[in-house]
Amino acid sequence: MKKSIGASLALLFLSAATSAYAQTAPASGAEAADSTVDEILVTARKRDERLQDVPLTISVVNGDAIARANLVNVSDLAAQTPGFSFRQGFGRTGGGGGAGVRPSVRGMSSIVGAPNAAFFVDGVYVSDNISSYQLDNLERVEVIKGPQSALFGRGTFAGAISYVTRKPTNEVAGRVRVNLGQYDSGEISGFISGPIVKDMLLVELNARHYEFGGDYINADSGKRDLGAQRSNNFGGRVLFTPFENLEIVGTLGYSKDRDKGYLYNFQGSALNNCFPAPLVTPQVGPFPRTTTNRRGFYCGEVKTLKSYAYNNDAIEALGYHGLDREFVRSSVSVNYETDNGFSLASITAFNTNKSTTGQDNTLLPSANPAFLIEQVRNRDFSQELRLMSPQDKRVRGLVGLYYYKENRGEGFQVSNTNTNVRPIDYADGVRSRSVFAMIEGDLTDSITLSAEGRYQKEKIIGSTGVLGAPGQPAPPPIAIREATFDAFLPRVTASWQVNPDLTLHVSAAKGNKPGGFNGYPADISAADAAFFNSQGFDIFDEETAWSYEVGAKGRIGGWVNYSVAAFYTDWKKQQLSRGEAYTRVVGTPNSVVIIQNAGESEIKGFEFDLSGRPVDWLFVRAAYTYVDAKFTKFFDDTTQEIYDTDGRAPFLRGGVRNPLDLDSTDGGDVSGNRLPQTPQHQFVVTGEINKAINDDLEFTARADLSYESKRYSQVDNLNWAGDSFNLNGSVGIRRGNWDFSVFGRNLLDDKTPLVVTRLLDFNRLLTRVNPLTGANQTTFFRDFSISAPRKRQIGASASYKF
Repeated sequence: MKKSIGASLALLFLSAATSAYAQTAPASGAEAADSTVDEILVTARKRDERLQDVPLTISVVNGDAIARANLVNVSDLAAQTPGFSFRQGFGRTGGGGGAGVRPSVRGMSSIVGAPNAAFFVDGVYVSDNISSYQLDNLERVEVIKGPQSALFGRGTFAGAISYVTRKPTNEVAGRVRVNLGQYDSGEISGFISGPIVKDMLLVELNARHYEFGGDYINADSGKRDLGAQRSNNFGGRVLFTPFENLEIVGTLGYSKDRDKGYLYNFQGSALNNCFPAPLVTPQVGPFPRTTTNRRGFYCGEVKTLKSYAYNNDAIEALGYHGLDREFVRSSVSVNYETDNGFSLASITAFNTNKSTTGQDNTLLPSANPAFLIEQVRNRDFSQELRLMSPQDKRVRGLVGLYYYKENRGEGFQVSNTNTNVRPIDYADGVRSRSVFAMIEGDLTDSITLSAEGRYQKEKIIGSTGVLGAPGQPAPPPIAIREATFDAFLPRVTASWQVNPDLTLHVSAAKGNKPGGFNGYPADISAADAAFFNSQGFDIFDEETAWSYEVGAKGRIGGWVNYSVAAFYTDWKKQQLSRGEAYTRVVGTPNSVVIIQNAGESEIKGFEFDLSGRPVDWLFVRAAYTYVDAKFTKFFDDTTQEIYDTDGRAPFLRGGVRNPLDLDSTDGGDVSGNRLPQTPQHQFVVTGEINKAINDDLEFTARADLSYESKRYSQVDNLNWAGDSFNLNGSVGIRRGNWDFSVFGRNLLDDKTPLVVTRLLDFNRLLTRVNPLTGANQTTFFRDFSISAPRKRQIGASASYKF
């Protein structure tokens, strides 16, 4: 019923937008309702350009639109941007992507490992989790779709999400904003900006406190604390212009997050409804035995669970939490322009992240909880230098150097079986060096060609940490490995400005994501670690993609913005996951997720974004993305196990066909299957009213309906999270500098799981023949974890600006 309501609302909005278009013209752009394409400046190519002139597909959400739509985090931003999807299946834990953070741009999703799209703040690469970054600190967000490796470098395999913060103002200005809502939700934020020395030294200070009390009852304690979050953010920015041609911006930010356990639980292998493990006798040891590699499976749509549990009390009794994390972000940007129009830019950044997570290992109501507490520390340093030629010349360009260094350092572990703090150290890291350049020329007054390229050399360092004794220094890490990945990453574009209100563009770009090492758990037995290495599980290769796009953008009738594009991506060796059981040094078996390279995939799709004001007081928008993302060549051993009937591996090491395998290998061939964790359809429809009641008072109302079609959980395409509809809205009044509104989030109370993850049922052990060794192996029945979305929430917001 709720989905039919959502579909009806979508059709209603789309019909209205189409009708407006037929009469004179409709709408475009995630940019602010009050903006025009001529007014919007972006820095997607390392320089200020009109959005209309950039031969790329870019969605822009500015600070005013963030406030009006009551956007809180990056997931909210993604809901405003078809073609960009962001799902967090494990709360705000996780760093560089995978299960914790899943940015997907135009179908290029990731399951584990590094993400395929990267975040930047004022040009600085963000290596950690950005989910708690304060959006009210931003001037705008640019979502740049397609490979951006040529100019942005590492991590921008599928696209780049660029946060651009406000600069301090030359006049005293500021704002205070307060949000209060159901489930003990509250947020207060503000900033003040102004001159210390007029026209020379300007400063801004900002702060934010955010709390959410949790919206699901914890079956472990009976408390409503699942999904509870708390953040404190403090920051400052200094703008120094000692003389006209020199600008120096220094930024320092601190944030602290403290969360309880997140909404994530196992469905239970007892609900598996297909491909059961045929159990045989006699048993080998205490566990059921099967002569095949099947472990049972679940087929069909996966629903949100009725009950979730997380043993927050036991974790907090030791002084820890589900998440306790501190960020420090700092950067200095220097821009100098010569009298003849050349400019030199430098961006220097240093960031640290100390993250402590408390993981409930049973997710069941239990008087004897099992949990693991881990701390990791990361730090990164980056330096970019750019020289740009005068931009008013017929031929122009830039050249730059980039260096990036990332280290994972010392941490610790605590568990329910050993509550002492055991130190552990790692030597993991990244060293990246690159040189990049762009040259652009005007063939005619209306046709422009550009070529960009980056040569990048990355060294990836992996290690295995060793748990130390309580109160002692951490032992040195072992199995330190290094791999180097070189790449040349070009992009060529052409644009034709047919008239001032229409620009056509075409581009071809190559992106890559370097390979790396699979980290093994600290408690893995030496024999299993050696065996995994012998199978080549210790390292995975880089992945590459060529992407092609043709599009158009512009204005119609002076009030309609539009952007349309079609794209194609040829993707090789994408990094996907497989789960392998391993033997612990002490205790029961466990499972480790290993990254492997898939074969080949292709992505085809198109998108449009229309927005405008049919009348002065009404803003409407309709945007849609279609993505057809499929494997064209990939044999997946884990999928073949689902269909297995004889217990033998279909292929031996090196890809040699196993002559002893009696059943077909067809079950492991997933060619033609859709890529996992990415929707095929996305749309967003927005309507906003700003209507004067009298000379002093204005009525405001806004509704945003976003839709994502089903997502397959894995490459086998056997189960999925269903379609999701999310309707947010607000109604309010504005008087002078005051703004008050009542808002609703997820008004349709959509319960579609955020993420479905293929895992194992750690409460049900199974004996099978290891398909790689032929020996008996203790493993687990197959299971799936399910992450729940936020419930419907009503609240109120008030702000004052000066």
